[in-house]
Amino acid sequence: EHNILNALSVVMCAHLLGISFEDIKKGLNDFSGAKRRFEYKGIFNGAEIYDDYAHHPSEIETTIKSVKAKPHKKSYIIFQPHTYTRTMALKDEFIEVLKKAENVIIADIYAAREKNTLGITSEILSDNIPNAKYFKTFGEIENYLKTVLESNDLVVTVGAGDVYKIGENLINSTDTNAEGK
Repeated sequence: EHNILNALSVVMCAHLLGISFEDIKKGLNDFSGAKRRFEYKGIFNGAEIYDDYAHHPSEIETTIKSVKAKPHKKSYIIFQPHTYTRTMALKDEFIEVLKKAENVIIADIYAAREKNTLGITSEILSDNIPNAKYFKTFGEIENYLKTVLESNDLVVTVGAGDVYKIGENLINSTDTNAEGK
């Protein structure tokens, strides 16, 4: 929905600037999407892997709506909160929005430049989301996903930190046929 509205805005602006509809059409056809916005990464064990930069509750809610609109068997949202101050300030909103997802995996908070002086943890989020699991390391998350992912499942890594590495590591792993061949 968001991409459709953006595309319509592009069409209108380009038309107002005198760009031909043929050139507008070509430009839209050549556009593959914004990096880290529900970006398709690949296949692992028959499951599609996506990544999204969403790190605010309203962005995460949009991502969850996109997941629900895409055909799949089971879905997994892997959320890495971004900074301790943001996680503390938006804790209740994160909990409420993540309750809307089917399966939630919470990674440790991406500290960026901060130290945890607030006592907030990813475990606090996980403990308040009925369908959530917390894992301390990316390796633990990857190992868990290797045991549960099946063909036609959907995985989205979500957050502003380095959570995207989980999907990339799965796709590039050698112990399971990453391309589903």
